[in-house]
Amino acid sequence: MSNPSLQSPLNRASKDKFILALSLPPILRRRASIDPSLDIEKVQISIYGAIVPPIIVPAIEVRFGGQSANFSSHSRPNYPPLSINFVVDNDYSNYYVLWKWLALLNNPSSSLYDGTPSNRASKQDIIENGSNTEYQTNLSVLALNEYNKTAVEFIYTNAFITNLGGINYSYRDGDILETTADFQYNQLEIIKHQPK
Repeated sequence: MSNPSLQSPLNRASKDKFILALSLPPILRRRASIDPSLDIEKVQISIYGAIVPPIIVPAIEVRFGGQSANFSSHSRPNYPPLSINFVVDNDYSNYYVLWKWLALLNNPSSSLYDGTPSNRASKQDIIENGSNTEYQTNLSVLALNEYNKTAVEFIYTNAFITNLGGINYSYRDGDILETTADFQYNQLEIIKHQPK
């Protein structure tokens, strides 16, 4: 017999229970020795906004003899960027890490990629050492239940930052400082965690 509490109308997910957790990409972890602000294992950011894109595997219509049949295409179109809204922490640590990541992709001083120079990395090095993905990491968005335990984990693989929103200062407004960030990624995986 099924458990009626699993389908109870009171058993609902909340929009305000999401956390973004990410490990720094390899190139930023290597720079932690010269920048103590990057010497962190994982970054956790309280987020809100649209964080899970629509997941689509479109159908293909095949016409035959005046009729049509539908079949799965067995393919996924490219995902839209992951756009998050987040609260900047009081010492700007989360904003700084994201800014350093974006600055690595295009150095503000030289306007060049600031990772492993491509002229020193052979194709074999790129394949073996992953220097073509040294600026990428997996992002995990943790959806929490009412007891603040992880219910579902959305994993965005090979993600990298593409946009960091601006900051609006105002001496007249004492509200919490919020901004946005966009990430591009290759795949989205979902893991269901068992309640504890």
